[in-house]
Amino acid sequence: MISDKPSRLGLFLAELKRRHVWRAMIAYAAAAFVVLQTAEIVLPAFDAPAWGMRVLVLLTLLGLPMTLALAWVYEITPQGIRRTEDLETPLRGHTRPGRMMPRVAFLGLTLATVAVAGWWMVRWTVPEDAGPGGVEEFSAVPAPAALAEVGPIRSLAVLPFESFAEDAQPDYFSAGMHEAVIAQLSQISALRVVSRTSVMRYAGTTLSVPQIARELNVRAVVEGSVLRAGDRVRITVQLIDGRTDDHLWSQVYERELEDVIALQSEVARAIAAEIEAELTPEEETRLASTVPVDPEAYDAYLRGREEQAKGTVESLEEAKGHYQVAVEEDPSFAAAYTALAGTRVLLGISDSTRLEEFAPAVQEARRALELDSSSPEAQAVLVEIQRRLTQRADSLQRQVRIAVPGLDSLVAPNAEFVVELSEFGRQVQEVALAPKVGTRASLGTEREVGMARHLAGSGQYEAAEGVLRGLLDADPNLEAAWDALEYVHTVQGDYEGAVAVRAERVEREGHGAEERAALGRLRERIAADGERGYWEWRLQELSDKEDTGEEVSQVDIASTLVHLGRRDEALDRLERARAERDPKLALLMSDPTWDPLRGEPRFRALLVGLRKVHVRPPSPPDRR
Repeated sequence: MISDKPSRLGLFLAELKRRHVWRAMIAYAAAAFVVLQTAEIVLPAFDAPAWGMRVLVLLTLLGLPMTLALAWVYEITPQGIRRTEDLETPLRGHTRPGRMMPRVAFLGLTLATVAVAGWWMVRWTVPEDAGPGGVEEFSAVPAPAALAEVGPIRSLAVLPFESFAEDAQPDYFSAGMHEAVIAQLSQISALRVVSRTSVMRYAGTTLSVPQIARELNVRAVVEGSVLRAGDRVRITVQLIDGRTDDHLWSQVYERELEDVIALQSEVARAIAAEIEAELTPEEETRLASTVPVDPEAYDAYLRGREEQAKGTVESLEEAKGHYQVAVEEDPSFAAAYTALAGTRVLLGISDSTRLEEFAPAVQEARRALELDSSSPEAQAVLVEIQRRLTQRADSLQRQVRIAVPGLDSLVAPNAEFVVELSEFGRQVQEVALAPKVGTRASLGTEREVGMARHLAGSGQYEAAEGVLRGLLDADPNLEAAWDALEYVHTVQGDYEGAVAVRAERVEREGHGAEERAALGRLRERIAADGERGYWEWRLQELSDKEDTGEEVSQVDIASTLVHLGRRDEALDRLERARAERDPKLALLMSDPTWDPLRGEPRFRALLVGLRKVHVRPPSPPDRR
């Protein structure tokens, strides 16, 4: 005998219909769709952080079970919100519970479940300590100043390009293109670009762009890919905001391999235009002046760059061989001559038995300048050779000067800055400090301190502190190293750490009651006024020293003025520093402190002037 009593599933579905749960679900879905579509348009207009949309989506999903639970128990009527059972007779076979408590328990359990799930999902979605304005915090240390910038972008990092090759070739081609784009962008005075060495650790990373931007202390990040198919090259690049992870711009470029240098310049100009980085006439000319290159020569050149980046004596020797092939294939390839000369110098620094490399390096660097008179890298090579030879009093110096007439004809009022402002200068630092091939004495204390500041400026704080701690272990009274160690903390916004360094310095140097009292006043100023208190105290300290006739770096004073928002006064001090040949000017390109000034014409003119080195035609050799 077949029973006409409805099944449990049928009763449940019918009850859902009777209680209008289906209708509530459809209405909720329609309303949620409208809200999310509106938010997708509105949130970016108010610079909402990237996680804001994700949170809204999660809250919308979590609202659905609450809506269904409420629809099961209650219904909105003209007479108000009523329990569903009060509206009509229940279905046949369905028994109406006589108590309200089970419904309250049901709603309470639903609310608790949704709350727990929502807490877990939002915590998973929103970065810990997410700050205002879309700046994502990843530690207790405040976000670097670069991420708090407003207006045009003044700092960026170019992440390693992804390689898409039609064959199984190594990634040397995409690596070379990546390095070339960085080199082109680095010539723009209105922009601070993180060095290739600093970004290579992010190859294949799964970190988010905001976290990378924070670690590298930059406002924006460039990602890209390279596809080489025969003699055709395609580059895809995109610019991403380091605060919000928003894609600001993207473009695809394709050229013949012989036009690859023009392609690199075009990419650099497009990025500069997108971030509103105004170019000086010199920069416009340099980026526009490109010549075709032989494809075979360029391939050899890129293979050399890959070997040179390894920094060992063996890899430098391999690189030299590739560059020699490149200049043989294309005698008009200026960059190959520069790279060949630079590699010879690095070999001479790495291995003291290879100093004879300097003589041909001078000839090759001069040839590069004949082909490209404004090449900053070729100028840096010549300046470094001259600097190295000046430190020697043996026969090598005389041999090189006889073999290469006119080495002393460098008219270099800013020669001490040329190397430090170049990519070649950073390679010199790395090779000189490599444990296997060099010693600290081969670089010099002043340049080691400068290297530590370069490292800190690009977010390599531990490496910077390691260099400085090594110097302080050797000489606890080295004032420049203490100042730089304090800088390592201030560039991170870690002013408590900066005070701790100051306290350690007072303790190790055995200062008296006056210095300890000054340290106490510094702590009070930071407690009262935070970051501004630190810089006001620092400015007063430097001003007091200057008033008493003590030698003070004008660059240090300018730095405090920038942090206090007194930009015109800071520029005045920087111009004084140039007149006094302050060696700390060499840090202007890599130090994020100066990012607020990079759009100022006076600042850009200062950088252009520091980079200039003039080379006179060689004079007849002295063969006495």
